[in-house]
Amino acid sequence: MDLLIDADILACQFAYAYEGSRSRTTDGDDGDLDIDDAEWAIRGFDSAVERMVSETGTENVLLCFTGKGNFRHSVLPTYKSNRRGKPKPVLLDTLIEHAWDSWDCKEVDCLEADDIMGILATRSPGRHIMATIDKDLKQIPGIHYNWKKEQIKDIEPCEADYWFYFQVLTGDSTDGYGGCPGIGVARAGKVLKGFSKGAAKDATDHAWAKVVRTFESRGLTEEDALVQARVARILRVDDYDFEERQPILWSPD
Repeated sequence: MDLLIDADILACQFAYAYEGSRSRTTDGDDGDLDIDDAEWAIRGFDSAVERMVSETGTENVLLCFTGKGNFRHSVLPTYKSNRRGKPKPVLLDTLIEHAWDSWDCKEVDCLEADDIMGILATRSPGRHIMATIDKDLKQIPGIHYNWKKEQIKDIEPCEADYWFYFQVLTGDSTDGYGGCPGIGVARAGKVLKGFSKGAAKDATDHAWAKVVRTFESRGLTEEDALVQARVARILRVDDYDFEERQPILWSPD
């Protein structure tokens, strides 16, 4: 099996760790990057990748990075707008450059790292283990590795579908989409109660009908629900046009 790593998150972790160490050891920061001082973070990044390969027993590793642009902005212009204008940690670009020089890496324009992982994992079921600490990727069926918990879990298709509909309802404030107003974790669980135990198509149709009714109960429409679904959706192989190199926006059909 091969290992797919959400390298956006891993690089950010070590970049922010370095940022924290600078703030504790410097008094007044001129913004310059001391590579020698940052070497421990770069080595730590490599060690983390090597440890994941060892702990998952995989043969090859691919580091996935977000590409240029994001198709979700054409669906919801405010997607991740809460992150715009915020300064990046000073070491981040150096870590990303190092990753591309040292490891097999992949990025695709318009896609986020977890979209790439989702497409690859569902294109060749059983071939990959997906390494991340992001709950969003639970929408993708297959074997997952959480490097923070050092935990491997196999997510079945029906469970993956459940998490997709769950996130349509609850939204994700970190990613800047709100889901259905007034619907939190507990309420979303009640709306989708029993869904994850069945994987038949009629169960999927029933789940979407429940989602739509929940949006309508808040004075919204199915189109409003569809916008949330299209930004929440982590892409699978059927959600991508390989010839046109473009996402296929999710539809209940």
